[in-house]
This record gives sequence, structure tokens and C-alpha cells, in this order.
Amino acid sequence: MKRTQYIIAFLFMVFSLSACINDGIGTVTLTHFINNSGHDIEFQVFFQGEFQESTIITNNNQWERDVSISEGDGNTPFLPPPFDVDSIRIIYYEKASIWHTTDINSPVSRSLMLDSSYVGGKVRDGLYEFSYTFTPEDYEEALEFGD
Repeated sequence: MKRTQYIIAFLFMVFSLSACINDGIGTVTLTHFINNSGHDIEFQVFFQGEFQESTIITNNNQWERDVSISEGDGNTPFLPPPFDVDSIRIIYYEKASIWHTTDINSPVSRSLMLDSSYVGGKVRDGLYEFSYTFTPEDYEEALEFGD
């Protein structure tokens, strides 16, 4: 019985999301963060210098940011970065850490705070999907330039 309830709830969610997309009510954006760095990592998010939240992504795993829905015609994406924050500290457990900011003088070659560091885009009208993959090179940058 519970299995049937879960299936019905899932189908309801899919149809509701589909209705939003197809009716042009808004745009849905999915963002995936993939950890292929060789180390467990932690996001520490800061806004106006204050710690807000953290998320851990184990090595060879991924985290999908909550679905973001913006109002509009279904063709205007909520582009990455999906963060309304000042900076993000990435900690490679027990090894290194580095700050991701919008500072153009930062030695980080890619940043969670910059649209250009994400891959992806429009899947279809009303649906956008992006990803950011942490690599061994990101870890090496943290060792070299991090704190």
C-alpha cells in the first residue's frame, strides 16, 4: 500500500512540474555538483561575512541543488551560480581549503560564484540544467593557493 502511495505522490510531483513548464508559468533550473576531486569536500556558504550553511559531498558522489523555479515566460533561466552569497569556502577534508569568490584577482581558475565555471544550459523550454564538477586539479589549486 505504501509503495502505491509513493508512486502516486511521485507522479503527482512530475505532472505538477510538467504543468509549470508546459504552461509557461516559469522556469525550472536544476544544478548538480559532482565531486571527482579524490577527496570528500564541504561547502561552507557565507553571506555578508557570516556563515550560513554547509553541505558535504563525498568523493565520487554528487549533490543536486534544490529545484529553483522563477516566474516568467519559461524561457528565462535562473542561471548559475544558484547562490545569493558573498563567498563559498571549499574544504578538502584534512588536506586543504580554498575560497570561491567573484574576485577577478583570485588565483582560482574556476569558481562556484562564476557562471562561466558551469556547464549545461537549456534542455527544453522552461527547463535548464547545469553542473559543476570538482576535479583533482581543483584540489591541487587548493593545496597551492588555499589557506
